[in-house]
Amino acid sequence: MSTLIEIQKEADKLSPEERTGLVTHLLATLTPGPLGADDQEADRRDEEMDSGAVQPISQAQFVSEVGHK
Repeated sequence: MSTLIEIQKEADKLSPEERTGLVTHLLATLTPGPLGADDQEADRRDEEMDSGAVQPISQAQFVSEVGHK
């Protein structure tokens, strides 16, 4: 079996179209990660806010606290 470095070197020899096809193939074989909280997590967070265990903050507060503009 080829090592990753050997495969990378061979991939570097491909034409741009072939590399695009290879990337497309590899991306299609990956298992997608979660896009966000699942229903159970959303329910848990709703319960925390309803019970007062956590206090919601505004989007502006969130942005300010994480340091993004």
